[in-house]
Amino acid sequence: MLDKQTAAVLAAVNARTDGSYKVVEEGELLCALPARLKTDATGLANALRYLSERGYVDVKYSDKGTYCICSLPKGRSYEESAGAERRGDKKRSKSRFLLFFFGAMAGAFAGSLLAGVLMYFLFL
Repeated sequence: MLDKQTAAVLAAVNARTDGSYKVVEEGELLCALPARLKTDATGLANALRYLSERGYVDVKYSDKGTYCICSLPKGRSYEESAGAERRGDKKRSKSRFLLFFFGAMAGAFAGSLLAGVLMYFLFL
């Protein structure tokens, strides 16, 4: 499992390379990353090195902020599976919320019904 910054770098590489080698400027990749990650050139270089070592991308060369990179099948399939997993997590969390909500409503109804019955028989 990749961290958020590395996954974002992988997504940016996948969006630009389409499985073939492309020359990409450092600024292009940094602009494609979310601002909340606050990634700089060093962080980008580290993420690309990590992805390259693990077989997600292939870096043919890097020189002064210019990279010749290619996304490998492992990197493309990771993004597809991660997207499907996120959609599944969202669906599970929604169904879990509904289950808890209706369970709480049923518990509140049962508790108030029991209190009403007890009050009826105690003050009769």
